[in-house]
Amino acid sequence: MRKFLRHPFKALKVWLPKSMFGRALLILVAPLFFIETFSAYFFLDNHWDTVTKSLSNDVAGEVATVLDLYNKNPKEEAFYKLLAGRHLRLRADFLPEEAIQTSVPQEWRYSFMGLALKKQIFTPYTFRITPKEIIIDVAADGGVLRFTTPKKRVYSKSFFLFIMWVTGTTAIFLLISIIFLNNQIKPLRRLAIAADRFGRGRAFADLKPEGATEIRKVAQAFIRMRDRLQRQLTQRTEMLAGVSHDLRTPLTRMRLQLTMMPPSSEVEGLQKDVEEMGNMLEGYLTFAKGEGHEEAVETDMNEFMENSIEGRAQIDQLVHYDSKKLRSLWIKPQALKRCITNLINNACRYGSEVWVSAKEEDEQLIITVEDNGPGIPPEKIEDVFKPFYRLEASRNMSTGGVGLGLTIARDIIHHHGGDLILGESEDHGGLKAEIIIPF
Repeated sequence: MRKFLRHPFKALKVWLPKSMFGRALLILVAPLFFIETFSAYFFLDNHWDTVTKSLSNDVAGEVATVLDLYNKNPKEEAFYKLLAGRHLRLRADFLPEEAIQTSVPQEWRYSFMGLALKKQIFTPYTFRITPKEIIIDVAADGGVLRFTTPKKRVYSKSFFLFIMWVTGTTAIFLLISIIFLNNQIKPLRRLAIAADRFGRGRAFADLKPEGATEIRKVAQAFIRMRDRLQRQLTQRTEMLAGVSHDLRTPLTRMRLQLTMMPPSSEVEGLQKDVEEMGNMLEGYLTFAKGEGHEEAVETDMNEFMENSIEGRAQIDQLVHYDSKKLRSLWIKPQALKRCITNLINNACRYGSEVWVSAKEEDEQLIITVEDNGPGIPPEKIEDVFKPFYRLEASRNMSTGGVGLGLTIARDIIHHHGGDLILGESEDHGGLKAEIIIPF
């Protein structure tokens, strides 16, 4: 309550719909609801009172008229009953020597009927209202005149008809509005799905600009952006293929020349340098190419995880796998397998045992790779994702590659719309790599 008083608009946001369709529908329904509520309260309430008051006065006047006629000539009782029943919709009964209770119940004393009878009848009377009838007892010569009339005579039917008319027409127009509003939101929903699939590297059908002008412009801008990105990726891949060919040729020639030279310490040093240059070139090309043009396909994750673990480099290394039933996901299998295999190989290289697990939680696939090795200092976790960055203290430079493994791994996960998080393994003391991929 205190939060609502301090920030009422922020508190109300919790209860407001989150989707654009829900908010647009709320914008449409809220004014309509308030207008109809106010009109029913101010206009219809006044109309109801006026009509009920007028009808009550009519009934009270009819009762007073029949009473006056009876008091002037009591012998014509049968005629007055016929007159009241045929023309006035009153059933009149004379109760001889009947005593009348003049007290009117409190619940009806100040009703429209009670006020109308008080103004027009000047003899002792009482009345009561049942679910179907209004019964009025009036003192007359020699007894009591009892008048009975249907209760619906003092209630206006137009009020209920109006409510039914307003409710029915509102429901019809609201249904039509929902249909048209849904057709306007549908192109935006398709655009959001296409953007999400494109962000995860998944193919989608050609997006057709449709709907309102603004949505068409957004869709056209998205299509142009997608085409530009695909052209840039294609050009980069083709350029790197040419660079790879141009650089591999002289490196191969250098290897052959060094092989034909007499063995010496200088030749061995040059051979190591050439091998390192080749490894750096391959690592750079793998990083620059990224996932290439691999298409996402629906993959059985249970079989995929087993194949990824079996594809590790140190096949003799002990790897524990916590197998659970996983659903099929749309992924790029070669790229994701490269990522998981790379993490397992790193764990095998720096630890004596490796623990791999996969589970589904909160609409996400969480794959965890842990080892009992030296781990990574917390202050350097973000640095290891930088290209060509290597930890010299905890990761041996001669076996640590060129510093692109984790960079490539996180880039692959980002293309799947997920994230790669590194931390300390609480159970085993080494490094914990956690892959999160949304469904």
